[in-house]
Amino acid sequence: MRADDKIEKLYRFTTNGEGVFSAGKRLLPEELVNEVNENRKWLKKPNLGNGNYRFYLTKKGKEMYESTLLLSHKKYLPNIKLEIINKKDLIKIIYEDEWQVVTEIKN
Repeated sequence: MRADDKIEKLYRFTTNGEGVFSAGKRLLPEELVNEVNENRKWLKKPNLGNGNYRFYLTKKGKEMYESTLLLSHKKYLPNIKLEIINKKDLIKIIYEDEWQVVTEIKN
């Protein structure tokens, strides 16, 4: 096992440089609302105050996203890409569960 294998990876899907969750909420067509709501019910929405946040998926969250919500997002979001980062590179984690990790972005 390489030392790199021990570093926990986090995943973020983007569309044209914007996170798919932000873009998805803004661009969601009416005819896909029920489908998207059904496909994301596994993902908790943390109770965060006002702020600018970035959400990352854990390995388990990435796998669940790819088998549920990604299928809906592909129907209306173009150019979806996957970004991978090391969890240890995050400065301050403000929320975390089995599916996701959230950081606050300072402007």
